Amino acid sequence: MKRRWALALLPAALLALASLSAAAAATPIGLTDFRMLVHFGLPQFSPDGKQIAFLTFRSDFVNDRYDGTLRVIAAAGGQPRTVVADIPDIDMPRWSPDGRTLAFIGKVGARESQIYTIPAVGGTPTELSDAPNGVQQYAWSPDGSTIAYVTPDDSPLSDKDRRTHHDLFAIHDDDYLVGKPPVPSHIWLLAAKTGKARQLTRGATSVLETAVPISGGISEPSWSADGHWIVYTRQADADDSDSDRTTIVAVSVPSGEERPLTSQLSYEDVPRFAPKGDRVAYLYPHGPGALSDVDLFVGSGNGGAVRDVSAGLDRNLSSSFAWLSDGSGVVVMADDHVGSKLYLQPLHGRGHPLNLGTLNPLGVTSSANGALAIVADSATQAPELYVLRTPQGAPERLTSFNSRFAEYAYPKSVEVQWHAADGQANDGILTYPDEYQPGKRYPLVVYTHGGPEAASTEDFDILEIGPLRDLFAARGFLVFEPNYRGSDNLGNAHEHAIYRDPGAGPDRDVISGITMLERKGIVDRSRIAAVGHSYGGYMTAWLISHQHFWRCAVVADGAVDWTQEYELSGAGNLAWTRDSLGGSPWDKQSAELYRTGSPMTYAGDITTPTLIVSGTDDPTVPITESFALYHALSRRGVPVKFIGIPGAHHMPQDPVHLELYFRAIDDWVAAQLGSR
Repeated sequence: MKRRWALALLPAALLALASLSAAAAATPIGLTDFRMLVHFGLPQFSPDGKQIAFLTFRSDFVNDRYDGTLRVIAAAGGQPRTVVADIPDIDMPRWSPDGRTLAFIGKVGARESQIYTIPAVGGTPTELSDAPNGVQQYAWSPDGSTIAYVTPDDSPLSDKDRRTHHDLFAIHDDDYLVGKPPVPSHIWLLAAKTGKARQLTRGATSVLETAVPISGGISEPSWSADGHWIVYTRQADADDSDSDRTTIVAVSVPSGEERPLTSQLSYEDVPRFAPKGDRVAYLYPHGPGALSDVDLFVGSGNGGAVRDVSAGLDRNLSSSFAWLSDGSGVVVMADDHVGSKLYLQPLHGRGHPLNLGTLNPLGVTSSANGALAIVADSATQAPELYVLRTPQGAPERLTSFNSRFAEYAYPKSVEVQWHAADGQANDGILTYPDEYQPGKRYPLVVYTHGGPEAASTEDFDILEIGPLRDLFAARGFLVFEPNYRGSDNLGNAHEHAIYRDPGAGPDRDVISGITMLERKGIVDRSRIAAVGHSYGGYMTAWLISHQHFWRCAVVADGAVDWTQEYELSGAGNLAWTRDSLGGSPWDKQSAELYRTGSPMTYAGDITTPTLIVSGTDDPTVPITESFALYHALSRRGVPVKFIGIPGAHHMPQDPVHLELYFRAIDDWVAAQLGSR
């Protein structure tokens, strides 16, 4: 991107000369340049809508951590002010209903995470909660007198049990890394003035506390406008692989009486009361089955009929949505083609997209006076905080924490569309190499995203591909990111098309996309690489086991064996595999597909030099799958390198390991393809 110079008073000739100089001075962004990237948490409007609280996070490479800072900025614009600075573990800033206080979750020393409060004008934080097992989520009551928070129950094992090793425990639907008995989490009510707490929910069921399969998320308790009820996502038990067994439940604050909103027993999540009345919005699959778009449903906290209000939108909604202040509709977010959009979804009628220009929203909140706050980015714009004065307005940038990234040159990315051999419509991102010259053929990196219920979008630094799009382009490579069937950006039919077709159908999409690019005369077919993470790692392993033109491959945290995913994984993958393939490995109608749909079945056919990367503590895709793939290749003499990332889950959680992860992939592909 060209640097913007303040040259309005210069003659036209000097302007042209300055523009050329600026373009010449702009350099491609490098891996270590991303160290200065500032990340944002979800913004929060003050009750009067005049201020916005938000978190920023910077990488601390010396201490290998991310430091968070709580800030407040006027919604009308101006300089943000710091409220609490440089806390490694800070989350969920929330305004008190009177606007005088900010609360947040923080962790100090060896203490478990607790709720802290601080005057909104600044001061010294005060620890408010005293939950021995820590606080996971929380929410203020409408009158500000009470905070509902979620905390795990005590372990059934006593200190003596652990000390004397009388600590055996039963395992149910848990991941292979489980090391202690799972315990449910429950809602407690904390008096804001006295600090006294009482338990509201109890029993073997649990507040949802882990990742959900397919789509959705974890959310804090949501209060009704009159403060009499709280809705939350109730999981049938505490086992992490049962996070599909969820129901939206309303619990009476005075009595603790619970009542489900519907008769559904699975896949309901993210409930939120409207600002007025008793309406509750929540997420649930459109159907058929769970492997489909997630829609917005609205019902009553008192029970009764619920409606799929976003059925006509035909997009997979994210867990970030916000009620309008008058309760007449909801602003929802979804992937759309190679970006993401905000839609205003009325309670009756079809939703329509809001005008964000080239920006992709990363999260949205609403104010009492009708404004919206979003964090947004694009392929060439680092994330910043924006405000829309009304849903019909255009976004106005409030912050400039990442302004230095405007000084770099970025490659050109475009949307491409094509049809697979069986007629399936697809789209994806094509990024041209730096200094691209028409008529030349370039090496090609095919990067397949994970999920698969996700999409490749033109974001600045989206977690999976991160900086690799820019790094590969700087090396002179084309980068192709296909949104194969199963992706969530083209509607319900496109997403559901992967049901019981995990490999062959997406393979047709990717290969036909490569053929489409070759017809443009821009691809050096002798130098094509396959790279992917998670389900993208699955796709990479599938592609290199079924085609043999690949120069090299990278399988990162790759799910290559469906049976291992079913038996060993957590994070809801027990249900994900079952609902993707139509049953378990032991059901007659699906047992064979667990074998024929697994890349490991064909690993003996792989000849492509392959880099395998995996976190050692990954409960989502067990590292055992990477071991199996590694031995299948190394025993046969296929060039292979296996890198383990100590302590990493499904991606590295610390800045040093994350940078090393991307460097290892970049170096491997460059060495195999021969960058310029």
